[in-house]
Amino acid sequence: MPAADTVISHPHPLLVDALTAAGFDATDAHFTPLKAGTDSLPFAVTTRGGDDLVVKVRRAGSRSRYPTAAWASARMREAGIPAAEILWHSREACVESRCPGRPVEAEPPTLQDLDAARCAGELLRRLHSIEVGSFGQLDGHGIGQHATIQGWFLSLAARSVPSVDGLDLPGLLHRTRFILDVGAGRLAQGPPRLLHGDWVGRHLFTDGRRITGVVDLESVRGGDPLAELAGWSLREPVPMTEALLDGYFDGPIPADRLLPLVLFRLRIAYSLLQFHASCGEPDMVRLRAAQLRADLDDLDHGHLSAVPRITPDADSGARRRP
Repeated sequence: MPAADTVISHPHPLLVDALTAAGFDATDAHFTPLKAGTDSLPFAVTTRGGDDLVVKVRRAGSRSRYPTAAWASARMREAGIPAAEILWHSREACVESRCPGRPVEAEPPTLQDLDAARCAGELLRRLHSIEVGSFGQLDGHGIGQHATIQGWFLSLAARSVPSVDGLDLPGLLHRTRFILDVGAGRLAQGPPRLLHGDWVGRHLFTDGRRITGVVDLESVRGGDPLAELAGWSLREPVPMTEALLDGYFDGPIPADRLLPLVLFRLRIAYSLLQFHASCGEPDMVRLRAAQLRADLDDLDHGHLSAVPRITPDADSGARRRP
């Protein structure tokens, strides 16, 4: 999340109070807005003592998930994963270390980005070695909402979506939900693993040689690692997905993982389509609809692939895999 150019001259008292509560000298601290998230407004800050930090404040009406981020950060760092360290948190705010380097996001990706994606695949495999006790979003004690993978997989909200350029979105979502209901029994029954929950390039930092930081830990959950790979592939260009998979697996993805991987792609695209519709983002709705149709058609014809046929481009439009 690269910082904007504007430094806040008179920061909100909540930012200063959070920094002080975390034990830092907030005198003359410079706060710079970062790219906002769904639930948080983050700011980069450099203290008088030279500490490079990130202060996050909760958006009004959003859930506070900073205790979850603190729990996840400790577990990841114990496993040798360079997660941002949560230094202090409350219901309303969070102070964490600022990761060095830059986010892994470029379109088209550079050779350095591809190398970083391979490293991200190796790091992700280490993350997925951590077992948790339940499925779904985790609370501040690492406890999820579901006892079974099917309970988590099928816990999908059904929202009404408006028509976009004549697309039959209700019909597409109904068709997708039917396939998910039928396919839930084909999922593996292994123990839930720790998932980042939003593993994409912008949440990984690199110095050009290695991954130097993993950020935005509020969405961690217990689940099947294939869900994490599916989420990355829907939101990153094809070369980045191929590089991530190359780092994650020792050789080609096992054939018996392809169907569950596609099912997770359908599940995630289903949820993303409804989210983008609720935010009034028609271009993103069209992208997710195209991804759903492509995977549903491939399932019908038995053509399963680790990389989706439709991926995003720099303008958030649809790009077909060669």
